[in-house]
Amino acid sequence: MRKSSKLLACALVASSIVSFSLPVFADTTQSSPPPTSQIQNSSTGTTTTPADKAAARKQKLQNEILHLQNAEQFQQNLAPIHQLQAQDKQLRDQIKTLRQTIRAQVKTDRQAKNYSALLAALNDMIPTQDDIANAQEAAQTAKADWTQLSTDNKANNSSAVTADLSKIQTDIQNRINVYQKILADLQKINGDLNTSSSTTTPASSSSATSSTT
Repeated sequence: MRKSSKLLACALVASSIVSFSLPVFADTTQSSPPPTSQIQNSSTGTTTTPADKAAARKQKLQNEILHLQNAEQFQQNLAPIHQLQAQDKQLRDQIKTLRQTIRAQVKTDRQAKNYSALLAALNDMIPTQDDIANAQEAAQTAKADWTQLSTDNKANNSSAVTADLSKIQTDIQNRINVYQKILADLQKINGDLNTSSSTTTPASSSSATSSTT
């Protein structure tokens, strides 16, 4: 009876450990760089000639061309990031679904007193904690890099923006690798929980023996 109580306690722990939460990342970025500063005309009291007005219009058009070129390049740089974000979201959705399945199976195994399956799942949850920590660290790194991108974008620092986008792409790929590892961990845990108990209790053994005699 004491052994069964200990095993049941382990089973109860399983339901709490498996309900860990993964960080949700808000990967957001502007669709285009901030507009370049517009020409500010100052009143000097002098008469503006048609040639001066034409020069001002040409400068304004050149600024707009530069702005559109930067926006186009920014969108091109975002394309691979959007693809990685789609893969990242798919993995997070799979992890969420599998966690729900595991919680339900833990409840089933606990009611069935399938201690061997619950203990196996608990043992496989131990290394998973490191993967969860890696996911949280990846979230912090990505958040800092997105903030830096926003700062450099507002400053219209094109070279820094390019470097930021490259780093963010690496951040998301690293996060995808962590999610793939977590998904594999959960699949193994789910496999543990779906293993039928092969142990036979003394009571059931004696009952089976008496029925055959």
